[in-house]
Amino acid sequence: MSSGNVEDRIQRLEQKVRQLEEVARSDGNAVPWWERIAGAFKGDEVYAAAIKLGAEMRKADQLQESAENHAAESSCISETRAFA
Repeated sequence: MSSGNVEDRIQRLEQKVRQLEEVARSDGNAVPWWERIAGAFKGDEVYAAAIKLGAEMRKADQLQESAENHAAESSCISETRAFA
């Protein structure tokens, strides 16, 4: 790659960075996205059901992981006792 190409690419990158910085500065007073959507699903039964199912799935995963960890620990204890 010639140095001219590299310099051109650097110039374009620097220009793009300046543009992005301007956008970031001009958007400084904008309302954050999480505040714009807060309450959007208030009273939505489908959303409430999705949240409930998600919580149930996470709890089931935690219980399964806990049982697997307990089984693995029990197995290690049994193996340790076998060597004693």
